[in-house]
Amino acid sequence: MPNATRIVQRRVRRRKQAHGGGRRPWRVFTLLLGGLLACGLLSFLAASVGGTAAYAYFSRDLPDLASLEQEAQAPHTGSPTQIYGLGDDADGDGRRDWVLIYEIQGPLAGQATAWRPLSSLPAAVASTTIASMEPDFYQAPPPTLLDFGRDLYEQWENPETAAPPTRLAPAVVRRALSHTPPASSPTTQYLRELLLTQRLEQEYSRDAILEWYVNSAFYGNLAFGIEAAAQVYFNKPASQLSLPEAAMLAGIAADPNPDHINPLDDPTAAKTRQERVLEALWATGQIDRESLVAAQFTPLVIANGLEARYDIIAPHYAKLVRHELEAQWGAEQVLYGGLQVYTALDLRLQSQAECVARAHVARLSGVLGTGLPADEASRCPALALLPPLELAAQGQDWQVNNAAVVAIDPRTGELRALVGGLQDWSEAPLSELDMATAAPHQPGTALAPFSYLTALAQGYTAATMMLDVETDFGTAYDGIAYVPQNPNGRFHGPLSLRQGLSSGLPVPAVEVLSWVGVESTVRTAAKMGITTLGQTTNQYGLTLALGGGKVTLLEMVYAYAVLANNGRMVGQPAPPTAEPSAPRPLNPVAIVRIETRTGEVLYTYDQPQQRDVLTPQLAYLLNDILADAKARCVDGVCPVGLDLPNGRPTAVQVGSTNDFRDAWTIGYTPQLVVGVWVGNSNNRPTRQLTGALGAAPIWHALLGWAMQDEPLLRWERPPGLTERTICTPSGLLSNGLCPTVDELFLTGTEPTVYDTLYQEVLVNRETGRLATIYTPTELVERRLYLIYPASAAAWAAEQGVELPPTEYDTVPLAAGTTAVSPQIAILAPAPFGMVRGQVAVVGAAETADLAHYRVAYFEGLAPTTLHVITDNVTLPPPDGVLAVWDTTPLNGLYTVVLTVVRQDGTFAEVNVPVTVDNVPPTAVLTATQPVAGGTETVLAVEAADGVQVARVSFYADGAGVPFATRTAAPFTAVVALPPQGCTTFRAVAFDGAGNRGESAAVDVCGQE
Repeated sequence: MPNATRIVQRRVRRRKQAHGGGRRPWRVFTLLLGGLLACGLLSFLAASVGGTAAYAYFSRDLPDLASLEQEAQAPHTGSPTQIYGLGDDADGDGRRDWVLIYEIQGPLAGQATAWRPLSSLPAAVASTTIASMEPDFYQAPPPTLLDFGRDLYEQWENPETAAPPTRLAPAVVRRALSHTPPASSPTTQYLRELLLTQRLEQEYSRDAILEWYVNSAFYGNLAFGIEAAAQVYFNKPASQLSLPEAAMLAGIAADPNPDHINPLDDPTAAKTRQERVLEALWATGQIDRESLVAAQFTPLVIANGLEARYDIIAPHYAKLVRHELEAQWGAEQVLYGGLQVYTALDLRLQSQAECVARAHVARLSGVLGTGLPADEASRCPALALLPPLELAAQGQDWQVNNAAVVAIDPRTGELRALVGGLQDWSEAPLSELDMATAAPHQPGTALAPFSYLTALAQGYTAATMMLDVETDFGTAYDGIAYVPQNPNGRFHGPLSLRQGLSSGLPVPAVEVLSWVGVESTVRTAAKMGITTLGQTTNQYGLTLALGGGKVTLLEMVYAYAVLANNGRMVGQPAPPTAEPSAPRPLNPVAIVRIETRTGEVLYTYDQPQQRDVLTPQLAYLLNDILADAKARCVDGVCPVGLDLPNGRPTAVQVGSTNDFRDAWTIGYTPQLVVGVWVGNSNNRPTRQLTGALGAAPIWHALLGWAMQDEPLLRWERPPGLTERTICTPSGLLSNGLCPTVDELFLTGTEPTVYDTLYQEVLVNRETGRLATIYTPTELVERRLYLIYPASAAAWAAEQGVELPPTEYDTVPLAAGTTAVSPQIAILAPAPFGMVRGQVAVVGAAETADLAHYRVAYFEGLAPTTLHVITDNVTLPPPDGVLAVWDTTPLNGLYTVVLTVVRQDGTFAEVNVPVTVDNVPPTAVLTATQPVAGGTETVLAVEAADGVQVARVSFYADGAGVPFATRTAAPFTAVVALPPQGCTTFRAVAFDGAGNRGESAAVDVCGQE
């Protein structure tokens, strides 16, 4: 097809999109009415006495069918499209040269003709084609002109989104007219198709129409006609097609997207369509049940694809470009238009990615040395930056056979390198071997930055404390408790959010996902370009943090590029969708310029589209965390091979899945993002290969080599960030006892509460017990303890962490104790317990010579001023209540004293220190409003108390029973809302003494 013709057609379609992508309702109605009236008028004129002249007038510019048929049978004489990548400066002129990586030739290149007479084709070609397109093709009478109008109108009115004609004659006409210049107006073009279809039905036999169709239909993958399709998909002539193969091809041609629904690009969808065609044959009695089953279960040997026939450099990159060209310019223009396509591919970077990946995967297979032929190794300087394997890993077979690499310039969105896989692409279809764009993988902890981003946006901070301890996150959908493990089986206790993200540990990744919710995380990822997770998230659950969903390496690297570019996405719009008004996502850029064979520029990527996806503050904070080499070190163990030479700032995330099927490393500088996936082509698990061992060495070598001559750039800190000195690991303000670090906060999220984890305790250094007022002063010493949350107590015990004593010091009788004997004791309140209001002092004051007893209290642990609660009680209480203490006006640490006086004047004394807390905690509830189409809302409570917040309970719509209770900060809950209506939430905070503080109610409404 001539270049100018295709260009004109593209411009017409772009004008439609520029004006809203569709016609106004009144115009659609007018055109429809006019089209139907025209059909009726033409039918009337053709049948009337004077109809011959009128009909001749309307059909005067119609092309001759015989000429169109001859053109369809003639071999194409256009020039193939050529695709170029940027190579070396071979001639030394200071400019790098363009190198041809792929010349696109059709499956029948060099053959005289592709037209095959119907008589030379198997009967299955005809029967399957008719079954898929027009089952009553031979039986139905020729349709009237009005019938043609109904069939063709929708095609003409919505050429971008409508399905192709579902009858053979209109499909033949539409295809034939695509080789001719378009009519002067859309209405004329519509009438041309309508009248020419009627003429075809009148002048050609059914067999002739069918023959024309199968020889001109588009079967995807640059295959026009049944012969080309047979060669592309089955590597055989059309005359040898079997029934299952013919049914597969018929299903492809009848589909609106033959370039996607075919056995090379989507084998599952293509198989489904094939089975529908076979079932249609069976339903009409053309095959019996046995033949149907045999055809459905006959395995098809699919050819390697068009690319396997030619010598291609960077084959996966070339195929990606070819698909983009076909989507934008049409398959025929790509095949015969002689386009000169210049890409963003950097062949020097591409070659280093290929050789480094091959060398490292060879090492992981037990090969010592580079694993490359000497000549290839000599052309691979990046090998010098490949970190050596640990001694224990050398010579081991980690049962892995493949790797994929993607590199993107985040400033322009240009795709600089793409290694889809390491296997021989000439032996299998590229789509089966493309691990970068066609085969999604489980992201594991490589998805963690999107959960952490969501958390930071919801008010969590880089200092928020997380717990890397064995945790039961609830029962999963399969009824099995979800208790994720770290790869080495070790846990590290309390960490900051910064450490949890930077170290890539699995359990913190699950914990933060439980805080923010799966739906919110998927929504964040979608904003940044990850679409393969979809919008339905209930099938994932918390397993998404370590597996669950699947993504492609290309979209993951593109999403990380948003971070590298300070929160801004750069790229080109995706192709138009069926809803022109919907925002079109941006995609990485592979094509930078297209020219004709004569040098006319048809397209150039000189004005990238940009979208602000994250605030600069949020992007900088995450970059700062991912680039924090110190935070990656946990328990003094630092990962090897993640720091680039010369101290270059580099943000990186290492990821693994819980079943060791996928190992990831994605990292970046401000100039380049590199992502690496390592695993097996058949998704078989590796031998516990982690991202650090499997993918990080390739990443380090390639990014280090690419950056060696680039200026050292840093991310510039934007305003809106505050630096504070805080306690570690609590992330709270310093109480003067804890170790401190400096941390960055989004302004407004700085901590306001002082640390409570580090506490000083008075201990009798000889007994190791808690000191009391009766412990000799010279034996009392202060000891500092880190009091772990209850959920980390088991971990602390396993680590041998010294905990503060729980028993109180014992002293001689005269000095007093909490219990002299079972007859003289204070049983309640408990030592150092928390009390409020009216407190019953329960105990015993029984002795044979009791004179009286007294109950009193004093402030603190050292007696100063004694306050009497009750005195001169001469009989022991029958119910055990020695006294009722009114603590209402008190707050703080006090000591209760029971003194029992005997008849001879001697006495025994016991005491109990308690904390009086009559001040209720405060609770401030906030809720995130779900976005349109979302259901999850995140409830967060900022709770504070003078002593301790014991728990926070969440209530909905006045219910008396909480739907969630949290016993440790952060006090959050994720709840799914109905799509319509509003829900009222409130939260109640309780302290250790039983005081309660209720938040104000918050209304959250579902969003359609």
